Amino acid sequence: MEAEIIGLITGPLGALSLSVGMLVYLAKVMMPMLKDYLDKQSSHLGALVTALNKTVSEHAKDREAFATGLLQLSVRVEKVEETLSGIAKKIL
Repeated sequence: MEAEIIGLITGPLGALSLSVGMLVYLAKVMMPMLKDYLDKQSSHLGALVTALNKTVSEHAKDREAFATGLLQLSVRVEKVEETLSGIAKKIL
C-alpha cells in the first residue's frame, strides 16, 4: 500500500499535480503583472495615436497653406503675363 502511494506521488500523477500547481501559481502571480503591462502599453498606444492625429492635422494645414500659396503665385504669374503681353503689343 505504501509503495503504491509513493509510486503515485513520485510518478506521473505527482508530476501532473506539480505542473498544474505551478501553472495555477504562475497564473495568480503573472496575471496582475500582465494586466498592468497591457494597461501601460494601451495608454502608450493611445498617446501615439493622439500624436499621429495631431501630426496629420498639421500636415493638412501645411497642404492648405501650400495650395493657397500656389494659387496666389499663379495669380501673380497671370498679372506678369498680361503686363508682358501689353509691353510686347506696345513695342510691336
